[in-house]
Amino acid sequence: MTEAAAGYVMGHDDRERRRLALQASIQNPFTQELFLRAGLATGIRVLDLGCGVGELSLIAARIVGPQGSVVAVDIDDAALEIARRRATEQQLLNIEFRREDIQTYNPDSPFDAVVGRHILLHTPDPLRLLRAVHAALKSDGVAVFHEFDFTVLPADDPELPLRSLAKRLFRDFFQRALGSADIGGRLFHLFCAAGFGHPQCRGEFSIEGAPDSPFYEWVAESLRSILPRAEGLGLVEAAEVDIDTFADRLRQETVSRRSGLPAPVIIGCFARKW
Repeated sequence: MTEAAAGYVMGHDDRERRRLALQASIQNPFTQELFLRAGLATGIRVLDLGCGVGELSLIAARIVGPQGSVVAVDIDDAALEIARRRATEQQLLNIEFRREDIQTYNPDSPFDAVVGRHILLHTPDPLRLLRAVHAALKSDGVAVFHEFDFTVLPADDPELPLRSLAKRLFRDFFQRALGSADIGGRLFHLFCAAGFGHPQCRGEFSIEGAPDSPFYEWVAESLRSILPRAEGLGLVEAAEVDIDTFADRLRQETVSRRSGLPAPVIIGCFARKW
C-alpha cells in the first residue's frame, strides 16, 4: 500500500509486526481452512499481496509444496526481512519475497491464485485492487481474501465493558478514517463488480476467554495502533482507554466474569476468474 494514500494506518514498526504475529496466532487456522476450500493445492503459483511478516505466504507455501511457488509482496522492508528469515528457518524455499507497492505492482506472468488478509480494509479503492487481481490471474485462477467486518458485532455474555469500548472504536475508526468498517460484508459485491463469478463467502469468529490467551494483548495492541488517529477524530480520549493497562484489565474482566470474548467477524471470500 502507498503510505502517501494513508492506507495502512497501523504503522510499520516492530510493535506492529508483533501485533501481526499475535493476530496470526488466532486467525491462521481460519485462513488455512479458507485456502483449502478455495482450491489451493500442490504445484500451483500463488501471489500474496501485502504479505507483512509472511503469515499467509508460509501457509500457502506448505500447501503448494516444492512443486509450487509463492511470490509475496509488501512495502515494509523490515517485515520482508523477518518473512525471509522465517521461511529459511522453516525450510520453505519456494517463496520469493519482493518489495513492491501492491497498488502499482504489475506481475510479469499470471498466477493460479492471489491471496490477501486484511488488505482491502486498508486499501483506498478496493474495487480497483480487485480488478488488478483479476487481471493478474490465469483463466480459472482463484482470488482468496480474508477481511474484517466491524459492523457485525457478536455479543459477549456476560457483557464486557472494555470489549464494548474496543469494538465501538474499531467500528467507528475504520468507518471514519477509511470508510471500510464493513469491507467484509461488501466482498461478495466487490468480487462480482471486479469480474469474478459466483463468490463464496463465509463469516467466522473465535471466542476466547482463557487467562493465557494472546487475544487480550492483540486487542490492546490493535487499539494502540489506531488510538492517536482515533483521538484526533474525536472518537475517544486516550485517558478513557488507558492503553498501557488495557490488556491486563481486559483479561481480568473476561476471566473474572467467566465470559467469552468474541473476536471481530472475519469474512472469507473466494471466486474464480471467468
